[in-house]
Amino acid sequence: MRKRRDIEFEARMLLENNAVSRPPIPVRELATALHIDVRFSVGNDDVSGALIRSDDSVVIAVNSAQHENRQRFTIAHEIGHFLLHKGTRVHFDDDFRVNYRKADTTGLATVDEMEANWFAAALLMPAKFLKKDWLRLRLENHAAPSAIQSLAVRYKVSSKAMELRLVNLSFISPVE
Repeated sequence: MRKRRDIEFEARMLLENNAVSRPPIPVRELATALHIDVRFSVGNDDVSGALIRSDDSVVIAVNSAQHENRQRFTIAHEIGHFLLHKGTRVHFDDDFRVNYRKADTTGLATVDEMEANWFAAALLMPAKFLKKDWLRLRLENHAAPSAIQSLAVRYKVSSKAMELRLVNLSFISPVE
């Protein structure tokens, strides 16, 4: 299992190498910069996306029936798999390696899935950007729930994803 700081570093390097300096993170453009083709198609409710690698191409398939914020997280999650993992081998007409992203990843079964989620959070909600925005909102006397919602809108992520990221960065305490 990789250390979170190493995963944070990978996300930070991707942002820096592509001159991303503010939210919302242009996740589709980052995929393109990595030579990954992002394709959208209506899928089953239980699958958010997949990373498909062949010898000559890489594709992220995204379930277009899901909310835009979920689609963005899925793309970031699959970029995480692309950078961090080799993928599960599946045989089609050609030799492909596939990583799937299920819609419900609350009960994550594998280390790879946890790492891809950590990467997605670090990519979409960079600590450096969040620290500045969080302090600004708190100095303006925004209550935590209001600040979380404002940040979620600014970063184009769900309120729950933003809350978890702020907890993981120790900006707020977990809500019981």
